[in-house]
Amino acid sequence: MKRYHAFIVLFLLLAPSLYISFCNYQQKREELLSDMNQALAKTLSMQKSVEISPDTIQNYLANLQIPLLRERSYLYYALDESENHAGLCSDSLSWSNGQERCEFRCYASFSPLSIWCHSDQQGALLLLMLAFGWTLFSIHYFRRQMTQVIARMGNMVLATDDRFYTAQGEPIHLTPMQEQLMKMFFHAEGHSLSKQEICDALWPKKPDASETLYTLIKRLKPVIEQQAGLHIDSERGRDYVLKRH
Repeated sequence: MKRYHAFIVLFLLLAPSLYISFCNYQQKREELLSDMNQALAKTLSMQKSVEISPDTIQNYLANLQIPLLRERSYLYYALDESENHAGLCSDSLSWSNGQERCEFRCYASFSPLSIWCHSDQQGALLLLMLAFGWTLFSIHYFRRQMTQVIARMGNMVLATDDRFYTAQGEPIHLTPMQEQLMKMFFHAEGHSLSKQEICDALWPKKPDASETLYTLIKRLKPVIEQQAGLHIDSERGRDYVLKRH
């Protein structure tokens, strides 16, 4: 299994989990608002004055079909749009008896988090748990692969997945050419390679690859010095030797 395979599976678990969670949250929110609106409409159909009396409140609570709303919802006059009112807010409904006219709304003290907690999140949480389990499995899988060491030098490890890591298990990011050269160093006797050996292996069709090799070594040095504590020395102008820094 490649690392990108693990990320693809994780995405395929997380994406539907978030989508299902959001859809169920929205469904619960609409369900609460719908109940508040119908209760308000029924209450105003029985209203006889603009005054919100105890009977008005009692009628409103009795018309609510969701028991949870009876504990958190209340009826009030419609507020200005400029007023900040936290929680759920129903539609504004007008009431009139021919002489008096007023607009009413009902409110409910539900934060987005409380709506989410009261929505059906079982499916989303199941997928989230699977994603968490997959993450733990992937970490264990790749650490196990990394610990199967082919060769080690300094703080640099060549693992069975044919990649380089630090001794702490962090991947060392090399270009394909840099990685090929480091494998040659790791497998060479005394970790020493001649210029000709490197050029023949990396650029077999290039008549003179000295400048290309010089550039490759120059760019590779800071990477392995910082991440692996290794250094490449040039000996007698002909050989390169990989050493501990």
